[in-house]
Amino acid sequence: MAPEALEGYVIDVGCVRKNARDDLLEKARTHSRDCAMMGHCVESGYGIVTDDDELTVLDPDATPQVVDVVEDSNTEEGIRLRVQREEERTPPR
Repeated sequence: MAPEALEGYVIDVGCVRKNARDDLLEKARTHSRDCAMMGHCVESGYGIVTDDDELTVLDPDATPQVVDVVEDSNTEEGIRLRVQREEERTPPR
């Protein structure tokens, strides 16, 4: 399966859990860089909220890469990322 591109706003899973689903896109658009870098937020992992209000939780292995991008960003809130994702296939037994 070919990789799929996904683009949207970065939000940590901790903030996903504490915000109402109906408000998630707006919260992601205004989610701050400082919040995304807090220890407990980094530990919770990250998701991407697309402009059409779809949430995709990223694999935990993506966390270090997201942290690097967010740390290097000059954007204070509403950080957008474009990620490539591939379906992981489990080998037959």
